[in-house]
Amino acid sequence: MQTPSRQARGAADWIAIAFGSFAFTGVSPVAPATVASAAAAVVLFFVYPMPNALAYAGLCLFLLGAGAWASTRLERMFGHDPSAATIDEVLGMAITMAGAPISPATLAIGFLLFRVFDIVKIAPARALERWPVGWGVMLDDACAGVYAAIVLRGILRFWPSPHFAWWQAAALAAVAAPLLLFRKPLVAKYGKKRSRIRDAIAPDPDA
Repeated sequence: MQTPSRQARGAADWIAIAFGSFAFTGVSPVAPATVASAAAAVVLFFVYPMPNALAYAGLCLFLLGAGAWASTRLERMFGHDPSAATIDEVLGMAITMAGAPISPATLAIGFLLFRVFDIVKIAPARALERWPVGWGVMLDDACAGVYAAIVLRGILRFWPSPHFAWWQAAALAAVAAPLLLFRKPLVAKYGKKRSRIRDAIAPDPDA
């Protein structure tokens, strides 16, 4: 049987790459999940708040379902739970910020909380990660988003209008510093093999 050509990818696969990698942040050479989370925070700053809670819930459900579809295709192209799949970070950030006041300070706090919970994967995140195909990619980040949202609401209860005074910025830096200092061992333990676009245009084994 003839080997499929490198142009064998269909339109659906390229849509999955563009959407599932959140506009190609997933192929970033450095920390694609962090880059995607930061990009999601920027997008949320401009599109939030949604008209109502139902619309926001609909957005999250759309991200979950469409993200699972795209991630399933990305797994077929790049391998299990690829770094290219970053739409799960977008869902996690959306859940983290649901119902919270949006400002540079709250987005920065939400971003840090989500990244911490996404890395440490408190139960049942590990179990959810083992769900089949794209659902496992999406659900563990949704779980991290729920934990981050709970902690963020607790912070806002005692600090209702966070802003970047010098000491507040210093407190955020103190939280971020260990992540930066221990980034290499964290990436070695929890990181994923970097996905490259050239991997996606290789022949489709199922074609």
